[in-house]
Amino acid sequence: MLIMVDSKIIKRTYKTSSIADIARRINNVAFRRYGFARSEILMHWPEIVGSVLARSSLPERLVMPKKNNQMETKGGVLHIRVNGSFAPEMQHLEPLVIDRINSYYGFNAVHRLICHHGIIEEQKPLKIYEQPILSDSQKNELHKMLIDIKDGELRESLFQVGAELLSRDKPLEIEKTKRFTRRGQGSTNSKD
Repeated sequence: MLIMVDSKIIKRTYKTSSIADIARRINNVAFRRYGFARSEILMHWPEIVGSVLARSSLPERLVMPKKNNQMETKGGVLHIRVNGSFAPEMQHLEPLVIDRINSYYGFNAVHRLICHHGIIEEQKPLKIYEQPILSDSQKNELHKMLIDIKDGELRESLFQVGAELLSRDKPLEIEKTKRFTRRGQGSTNSKD
């Protein structure tokens, strides 16, 4: 179906589009403002340059040269914000970073880096997984539920899932009760 709007022909399709395609198009329009034709360099910066360089640097904008000659394949200039103490290191690693960026894209996207001093926000480290702690009665209850399962790997996997679910529940608190002493005066019985 073709629609004419302000002397432009818009081709409409009735196929469903994936959310990833729509989000990529929206992101690309937003990132184009800063010179990034694609948003991949910002989103995949730790994968491109490595985790050590990514912690202390962040790409800001990519300036592409004006096309004077059609045969020219020179890349653009990437402006990077770098922590102050890491700037000399980044200058020494410039050829390596340029090579990694260009190999990621598959063509000469970047020709030169320009480092700007700035503060890079530290990203929170990933939370380390902790095994759930269960009481003996909870373990026995899980084993009783899973005793009929023949496959050992499946039984172990289901035990882990059950342990996660049981560990999320708050343990029952023992109610503080009054205990009567010989003299008839009550005292609270609390096990701290």
